Amino acid sequence: MSFKYANIAFNLPINSLFTYSIPEELKNEINIGSRIFAPFGKRNLTGVVLEYTGSTSLKKLKAVQKVIDAASVISSEMIQFCRWISNYYICPIGEVIFSAIPKGTSVESKIIFSVNKDVKQTGLSALQKLIIDILSSKPLTQKQLEKKLKSKSISSTVSGLFSKGYLIQTYTASKVRVKPKLEKFLKFNLHEEFKDFSSEMLNAFILENKIKSEKQANVIKYLVSKNIQEIAVKDIFKETGSSVSVLNSLAKKEIISLLQKQVIRKIEHEFGEEKKDIVLNADQKEALKQINYSINKETFQTFLLFGVTGSGKTQVYLEAISNVIKKNKTAIVLVPEISLTPQLIYRFRSFFGDIIGVIHSRLSEGQRFDVFQRIKAGEIKIVIGARSALFAPLDNIGVIIVDEEHDHSYKQTEKNPRYNARDSALMRAKINNAVVVLGSATPSLESFYNAKGGKYTLLTLPERAMKTKQPVVEIVSMMDELKKTSKYQKRETPETRFLSSKLISYIDSALRNNQSVMLLQNRRGYSAYLECQTCGFVKMCRNCDITMIYHKSKDHLRCHYCGYSESLSMFCEKCGSEKLLLKGTGTEKVEEEIARLFPKTGLIRMDSDTVKGRDAHRRILKSFHDR
Repeated sequence: MSFKYANIAFNLPINSLFTYSIPEELKNEINIGSRIFAPFGKRNLTGVVLEYTGSTSLKKLKAVQKVIDAASVISSEMIQFCRWISNYYICPIGEVIFSAIPKGTSVESKIIFSVNKDVKQTGLSALQKLIIDILSSKPLTQKQLEKKLKSKSISSTVSGLFSKGYLIQTYTASKVRVKPKLEKFLKFNLHEEFKDFSSEMLNAFILENKIKSEKQANVIKYLVSKNIQEIAVKDIFKETGSSVSVLNSLAKKEIISLLQKQVIRKIEHEFGEEKKDIVLNADQKEALKQINYSINKETFQTFLLFGVTGSGKTQVYLEAISNVIKKNKTAIVLVPEISLTPQLIYRFRSFFGDIIGVIHSRLSEGQRFDVFQRIKAGEIKIVIGARSALFAPLDNIGVIIVDEEHDHSYKQTEKNPRYNARDSALMRAKINNAVVVLGSATPSLESFYNAKGGKYTLLTLPERAMKTKQPVVEIVSMMDELKKTSKYQKRETPETRFLSSKLISYIDSALRNNQSVMLLQNRRGYSAYLECQTCGFVKMCRNCDITMIYHKSKDHLRCHYCGYSESLSMFCEKCGSEKLLLKGTGTEKVEEEIARLFPKTGLIRMDSDTVKGRDAHRRILKSFHDR
């Protein structure tokens, strides 16, 4: 390679590339899209090479220290897509690039402080002496010092000690948090020879090879009886009660071999539903025909699939993706809330098998790393996920599906890079000459306008696929309800009465008919706010100036924006009155009231307070599905 320099992106909030010289010994190792380790300020960081250059106006350049990856981790197509997001949404290129790389695989340097024993320590303050004493026993980073001292205001003190020569700082590279998961496996070396062995022949083999240990014999008998060539060591321990020493003895006799293999971390996503043979209706066939025409032509085109709820949009997605897979292409399916769609994943997996990969925020770093590796290896052809799935390292994309395209969840607004995944999907499809299908029963105004203006092609599914009836919707005026006498409430006030008698009657009827019930409430917690009945004061968050929500399970008021919480006061902080009233209804209050009305019924609450565990949402939904 004739290029002397590389322009590198770092995962920093700086909208710039940084030029580094390429050492002679690394010139044949560095590729566009490969990760490198390079000095940046007082530390070393992981960066990604985006381009080469033969010249630079800069006079003093730092050199790349080492290459992390033998092959590129990010393709030229993905670099082009990331550059577009960076320019269009005005966000730093490095932050966008690192959105396409699994977290926990970057390497950084850490500064370790230790005591300089050659410098005489005089005139030190109490805090300086304490820091010196701690570091005398063991070198630490500044974060570790802060943890020991339970203080975050020691930065200037540490810097002062270093500048005066009392401390020495050294750099050490941090460990990669995420690596391939390895497990030990047993390989039965005599598998082929033992295929047609009888029990007498097996016993004779054990005697002939002087296998006196009963546990060793049990391992061989188990492998032969189950016709096993390879098995995880943990499974053979479980099935035969053997130990490491037993397997080592058999390995010495060359009956088995022990080896390490990479395994995929288990991901529990879906649960089953009754399989149905589905025949497309005329509207579905027409929509699929137009989508497949563009897929076959390999030209970029956007379709708005406007179908009523239950019209069979998912089946159209499946058939279109099936056509893409036949052409040896790949597909991305974006959904707004992947963690709440286990049945969708099941349906795709039952249709396509193990070529499905799932990406969403509830996966561990290790699980995301495994999916990334399987995509790069070509094992995964279809990726289902929320916004971040748009950065999946798929090659040769044929179609991108954006389900529920109207949903605001496609906009990433809370962290960098900030972007709209629905609109970005169009650009990634354009780069790949792929087709985009935007599906919704209630299209966004801008998508519908684009369809009416001819920018998108409008496809409609006006009827339900299974000819089922639309649900009946009733609106109940709670003001009218309050005028009635109620059997279910002891107190008849707007603050305590929030379930209509008609709703309670319907719930009772459904339970008597052995049916399930779902109640939706758009606020978590117990009550929406705390109000003084004397002066009208409402408790607000001291940081955000919004109402504090009462959570009965924790018995405190909490701000849902910044997380600040404080205990429930018995007196108004403005006038001192005891006449405080909790107003409004949250999911906790609904749960409490339903439990009181139907005490013998299985009840579960699902909100962000109850689904904090990685797999909690799936367990709750599966429990409901399994009745």
